Amino acid sequence: MKKLFFNILVSFTVVCFAQAQQVSGTITEAKTGAPLPGATVLVKGTNNGTTTDFDGVFQLSNVSGTATLVVSYIGFKTQEIAVNNATELSIALTAEANVLDEIVMIGYGTQRKKEVTGAVSFLDAKSIEKLNPVRTEQALQGQIAGVNITSQSGSPGSGMNIRIRGISTNGDNQPLIVVDGNIFGDLNALNPNDIASINVLKDATAGIYGVQAANGVILITTKQGRKNSELDVQVDAYTGLQLTSNKINLMDSYDFAQYVNAAAGETKYFVYPQNGTDWQDEVFEVAPISEANLSIRGGGDKSSYMLSTSYLNQDGIVGGNKNNYGRITARLNYQYDILDNLKLTANALYFNSEKQNLPEGGIGAVLYNAVNINPTMPVYDENGDFALANDISQIEIINPIAQIANTYNTTHTSKLTGSLQLEYNFWNNFTVKSQFNINHAEVREDIFRPNQNYGGGKSANLIGNEVVDYGADYDSWNMDNFITYRNSFNDVHNLTAMAGVSLVKNYGLFFGNTGRIDPGTDQLGQTVNDPGMQIEPRFNAAQLQNGLDRYDSRLLSTYARVQYNYKDKYLFSGVVRRDLTSKASRESNRNVGFFPSGSLGWNISEEDFLQDKTWISNLKLRASYGVIGNDRISDFRYVTRLDGEATVDPGNINSIDDLLLGKAPGVPGTPEIIWEEQETKNIGLDANLFDNKFTFSVEAYQKQT
Repeated sequence: MKKLFFNILVSFTVVCFAQAQQVSGTITEAKTGAPLPGATVLVKGTNNGTTTDFDGVFQLSNVSGTATLVVSYIGFKTQEIAVNNATELSIALTAEANVLDEIVMIGYGTQRKKEVTGAVSFLDAKSIEKLNPVRTEQALQGQIAGVNITSQSGSPGSGMNIRIRGISTNGDNQPLIVVDGNIFGDLNALNPNDIASINVLKDATAGIYGVQAANGVILITTKQGRKNSELDVQVDAYTGLQLTSNKINLMDSYDFAQYVNAAAGETKYFVYPQNGTDWQDEVFEVAPISEANLSIRGGGDKSSYMLSTSYLNQDGIVGGNKNNYGRITARLNYQYDILDNLKLTANALYFNSEKQNLPEGGIGAVLYNAVNINPTMPVYDENGDFALANDISQIEIINPIAQIANTYNTTHTSKLTGSLQLEYNFWNNFTVKSQFNINHAEVREDIFRPNQNYGGGKSANLIGNEVVDYGADYDSWNMDNFITYRNSFNDVHNLTAMAGVSLVKNYGLFFGNTGRIDPGTDQLGQTVNDPGMQIEPRFNAAQLQNGLDRYDSRLLSTYARVQYNYKDKYLFSGVVRRDLTSKASRESNRNVGFFPSGSLGWNISEEDFLQDKTWISNLKLRASYGVIGNDRISDFRYVTRLDGEATVDPGNINSIDDLLLGKAPGVPGTPEIIWEEQETKNIGLDANLFDNKFTFSVEAYQKQT
């Protein structure tokens, strides 16, 4: 009996020892031997896990000698390693796919890069992180051929213009932007650190979006959590200083006085001054910028999640904190496998910003005044007040420092978006997806203009205080339902077919009031509802009740796409889309558009005569042709709207409040108006040489609108 008890005790001790051992090791990249920091090591079937440090080293306690470790890293194949009572492991991970197997978004689906037949460019998260952009658009600057990004102004938080293959319309040239299947209006609401990849469709490949595609399409996917991974928390932050790198070379006060006196002849305007004002130095400042990002992600057997938030604060080089921009973003992604073949995906995003605005761009801007004002003039007069530009300066030039001090213009923007997607797989080859997205944004502009004198005859002078409250609400939703069929026949014929329907609605409201009050009551934060404030007649509340400025547009689309390739050598893609819009008249079916497109590809490097050319990784010739459209016109242009002003004097009025305010017909409608159609042709050659160390792509295209 004692011997039996002793054997049981020894066995129990051995088992406990096996369950309590510590395992450590190193995880490297198989090809180069480089360590992989941040790789996940998890005991299979448990929540016991860890990640590797900067040297690819990990330590994991309470590991059974018979356990299996699951090792994963983004971009590499996941491996399962049996411990077998080992305490030290060396694990090498192999890349999950080569360059040609990268997944590219093409609208309502994906393709391997090797199968793409159109002009599609790809930018991954690593490329974006290297740039550390403040705005998402900056990640595209100089990164993708044919995509031109320009700033609307230099102030913090200002918008950017995106042009894909130049100007293609007299109207709005901004491309269609789709984030995780949700149509986005402004990329400023998206934190660049949340982006997993950016795909740009530049030719007829964008035809799957029909009447929305003429300016190109930008498809963005955001980062997600990973299943079977422990909680991962990442924090990064930075702060820095911004300053101007160059100034315009202008005359100083002495040269300016000499020039004016010489031009005036016998009349001498100036005694040559010894000291003057460098107005560029006065308006330019050293401006701080700070940003902090937090992300939390993880997942279990059936679910994954990612939560991220960011904060940005940036002063302007011109005006400092009077030109400040602050931004807060928060994003949630959650995925759950309801069944083995049914997956739920939910996304939510919140954005809030506050921007202090200074006059910029053209005549009246701060910089315009700074480079045109008299350099002999001081910033302040002998009384300590702002000096007035009452000399030979142009009539509209004012003291830019006074202009900055008297500007109180704040724009508040908030946006909330959400999406819900169900994906169902059946019969091995079919996938059905249904996604609903909703967006709501609010913009409020609060302007206070105090009583101010900038000099004789200046149009910027103001008698009395003025308050302006403007606002806009933007709402939209879109729903997509589509089915995809994929199959391979005899390992040589590969077919993908997709068909779907899409509904889009955009609607919103613009409103505003302007109020004036007598001088002597200067008070920041005044509103049009304050006592003594007089509402200007053209913004009278009664008139607003008669018709606020609203917009409402709708789009119903059906589409289909067929993709076929033979042995990955010969590629074909065909797309057809029908759009029905509310922006054109139903008469003679002007509101209906039909948009076909097709593309061909030849992977020359797959041919037998190039198989012995090991220095050629990929060589592909492709061509595309299609008709796509542009519906970016204002709503209901085909009818005459009641958006004109109608003010009637009924006679014997005592004040402006007795006027009868109403609406009148505005710009006459154009019943024949239709959307633009663009015929686009493209031919391209792609090459990856010397084990993908050298790549190039050549495109030739023609667009006719």
